Amino acid sequence: MAKGFLAAIGLAACGAAAAAAPTSVPTFHSLGLYWSPDGGSEERAATVQFREKGAGWREALPLWFDARNSEYRGSIVELRPGTEYEIRLSLERGRSETLTAKTWSEEFRVKKTVQVPAGSPRLVINAADSGSEAEGYVVFTAAPGKNVIDQDALAGNESCVVVKQGTHHVIIRGLELRNCRRYGVSLERQFEPVLDTQTHDIVIEDNRISGWGGTRDKEGQVADWDGAVHCNYWRETDDAKRPSRIVIQRNTLFNPRHGANPWRSGTPSQKHPSGPQGVTFDRCGSNHVIRHNTIYSDNGKRFMDGLGGGDNFSAKGFPWADSDIYGNRISQAFDDGIEAEGGNRNVRIWGNYLDEVFTAIANASVTVGPLYVWRNVSNRMGGMNNPELGPDREERGPFIKGGSRNPQMNGGRAYYFHNTALQPAGAGTRYPLGAGWGISKQAGTLFNFVSRNNIWQIHKEPLINGEPKFWSIRADGDKGPVDADYDLYNGQLANAGRNAQRHGFAGRPVYAVGARGDFSLKKNSPGFGAAERIPNFNDQYPKPDVGAHQSGTPPMRFGAEAL
Repeated sequence: MAKGFLAAIGLAACGAAAAAAPTSVPTFHSLGLYWSPDGGSEERAATVQFREKGAGWREALPLWFDARNSEYRGSIVELRPGTEYEIRLSLERGRSETLTAKTWSEEFRVKKTVQVPAGSPRLVINAADSGSEAEGYVVFTAAPGKNVIDQDALAGNESCVVVKQGTHHVIIRGLELRNCRRYGVSLERQFEPVLDTQTHDIVIEDNRISGWGGTRDKEGQVADWDGAVHCNYWRETDDAKRPSRIVIQRNTLFNPRHGANPWRSGTPSQKHPSGPQGVTFDRCGSNHVIRHNTIYSDNGKRFMDGLGGGDNFSAKGFPWADSDIYGNRISQAFDDGIEAEGGNRNVRIWGNYLDEVFTAIANASVTVGPLYVWRNVSNRMGGMNNPELGPDREERGPFIKGGSRNPQMNGGRAYYFHNTALQPAGAGTRYPLGAGWGISKQAGTLFNFVSRNNIWQIHKEPLINGEPKFWSIRADGDKGPVDADYDLYNGQLANAGRNAQRHGFAGRPVYAVGARGDFSLKKNSPGFGAAERIPNFNDQYPKPDVGAHQSGTPPMRFGAEAL
């Protein structure tokens, strides 16, 4: 590859990388792996085994080889927090190496607790307030009933809680943030003077944030892209100064002050939604975890995205690298439920529930990779493109939006395993209310993904002249590798790769319909007990099912109330 291309996407070197010992980057439940052995190539597999101390070896998904910088990359998933693992990497017809790595502990050592004074109009957390790795975190909290920060939206500061640049080992817990002028919690970059410090190891948990968000002073007072949790490092040029290890968990982010516009509003013109988000990270570093949050609106003000950031077509984007997004319940977004776009290097997205969103999970683009998306569920998606037309006539969004029109932004590997696109019936509608596509190339050329054991049920099966067209998978298998098989699908396939569902199941799922959160298949459903076995993703089940919910397991639970 050309030197300019490698520089543009931010990979490690121009041409072959020097041989290097393997390294890992942990989160609570995952380990990202990096390895550049001598002799690496697309033709030589790099297998992965792992084990806890004293246990037997388990197999993980092989690492993916990126020929652009001669590096093997991949992840081990669904691990136990606070646990040390031994990992063995083996190159086909080559060497083996071992390393040890420990996942993050969920038990946070506390250095001290600071009670936020009742009636405070604002909380500012400075670098001097930080804890430390050795002594533990400093917790900022308040007792129920005394934990409200209710800010006058028309005056004063932009954020209810500000985390100043350079702050670290701090927990913001159990606060009720109301009517914040723009942001609930802001991770602030200082501009004058520019600081040589990094914000890291921040935990934002168990808070309730509502009524935030401002508007632009142009374009008819369009709502701005303000996040209930907001981080903007757009102007930062040094990656070492960007935040890292930000944990956002068990928060309820609801009812913003202003609402986003839909893509279309009864006119032929198209306008990208603009408006509030649950979480906005703009070039805000890597190695983050966003889990078990509830993001919704019942005041008529919809989000642009539930979780998102920038920039999409880049080697960075959101959530950049070595990050996990899981267990969230996200609804009422005129664009993306989860916007994980850009580099997506060892990014893992699983166990989320998306309802009343235009696109469930946006992955335009996967520039670096690999990206893992598994066991997510989408529900209602009709009426989100042009509410004035009604769901039978409008364009319908996809479960996965991928691709890029810029060749430099394509090429990273993506894995889509065990996802479920539901199709709930609509009152008085011709078609059900779920996703219009399974995997869609809506952002441009789309290739280099693997699709396995998903339920890609779309809302409209046939291609009808004079109506918008929809496919279960529409990709560009002639431009690069696409491997789609063992999926349950009811729509058309377009350029879906070398297997093109050779072992797939053409038809509709039959659900057990048990307790709330039960999305498992009945025994007579296509795909029941017939999924392809995937190491580390479903090999714990004797006969894995297609779809997000394995039969015989407890109902799936999502959001802040799930734990």
